[in-house]
Amino acid sequence: MSLVTLALRKSKITIFLMALFLAVLAFLFKITWHYLLLYLFFVLYLVLLVFHHFNLIQLNPKKSKWILGIAVTLLLGTVFLLLAFPTRKLPTPTGDFQIGTQTFELVDASRKEIYTEAPDDYRKIKYQVWYPSDDVQNHERAKWLSDGTLVTRALARSLKAPYFVFDHTDTIQSNSYIDAPMSEQANNYPVVIISHGWKSFREMHTDFAEELASNGFIVVSIDHSYGSQAVKFEDGSVAYLNPEALPTIALPEEFHDRSKVIAKVFGKDVLAVMDDLERLNNTDTFFKSTMDLESIGVLGHSTGGGGDVYAALQDKRIQALMGLDAWLEPLRKERLIQGLKIPTLFLRSEQWSDRDNNQFLKELSINTEDYTLIQMNGTRHTDFSMNYMFSPLTQFAGFAQESNGTSSSQVQREIILGFFNYNLKNKGEALYLDGIVENYGALEYIDSEE
Repeated sequence: MSLVTLALRKSKITIFLMALFLAVLAFLFKITWHYLLLYLFFVLYLVLLVFHHFNLIQLNPKKSKWILGIAVTLLLGTVFLLLAFPTRKLPTPTGDFQIGTQTFELVDASRKEIYTEAPDDYRKIKYQVWYPSDDVQNHERAKWLSDGTLVTRALARSLKAPYFVFDHTDTIQSNSYIDAPMSEQANNYPVVIISHGWKSFREMHTDFAEELASNGFIVVSIDHSYGSQAVKFEDGSVAYLNPEALPTIALPEEFHDRSKVIAKVFGKDVLAVMDDLERLNNTDTFFKSTMDLESIGVLGHSTGGGGDVYAALQDKRIQALMGLDAWLEPLRKERLIQGLKIPTLFLRSEQWSDRDNNQFLKELSINTEDYTLIQMNGTRHTDFSMNYMFSPLTQFAGFAQESNGTSSSQVQREIILGFFNYNLKNKGEALYLDGIVENYGALEYIDSEE
């Protein structure tokens, strides 16, 4: 007797076990698209049961093998989807502080919005603040993605993936608490502003923000409207990614012109946020006098890194700059060659090790006294973001094999904390980077002439 025939003959037991399993699944877990193949398995069984009951199918060894093969494939497929797209937890911050968070909107009345057709639109952006707290009781824990599937489905469309493929991340909780009180352990705290890359969004660097906030920084992450996947404002309007801002298919001249514009837009967003932070620091009942705005650092990935360099060349309030595959090609060489008068650290992925962008890094380094470039071997450009939260498969593609299983995100957090501790807090050893580089074999200092 085949396994298929046995399952059909013991249908009462089989259906009871299936119903019990579904009940437990619904009670303990949120039923998501991951179980689609499992549902098909159940449907397959019920259809076979009906056919068998009315003698509409005669099972022979060949048919039984085919049915069993399909059933096993559906079950293994379910297991694969659960492992490939799990609901993960955010990395646990290492600092002693609890973390509070708030979100703000900003309209820059000095700039017309160039990525919409309405002539009376002014530049409108959103930014989130994470800060040290001592008491988070009775405060709601913030979701990692505050706008949930609005953002994840925009991301899926951008990647030409099924619209629901990232829906499981909608339930992920952060390590931060909404409106938790500010810690009073210090009179004020240094500030770090984070800028995401093209087609990303502000929460893609929540791991960095929470790590810094738990160690005594006020951290601000900007959603760069129309360069972000989706930005939802309080009035219900949504600024979706504008693909024409940096078109994938374009003549080189057009692409270069568009890239210059968007790098400048990102940079001016940083300047506008710094102005708004001054307002909060002077007049806001919650944040008044909590920010040390003479100790501002900036951290940017890709286009965000290029925007940070643009802002730092313009504004002396920025005291330290760190770029993650910072895209400097859109910036004018005559500006880059002026150099920066502040500590500057760039992390470069191996994927970007042979790009033309390196020539622009070299131009900046010429007159930048405190300049360091480190390559993270075995990494790709997207490894400087939280794409690992969507699928752990991304961690098996490179860096983890190069550093004894340590994720590149963990190493990045260690470097970022060390850099801003030393340069904004005067905390730590001058040779802190040497120790980190020696500890991880995948890290390599790159000479500025290379």
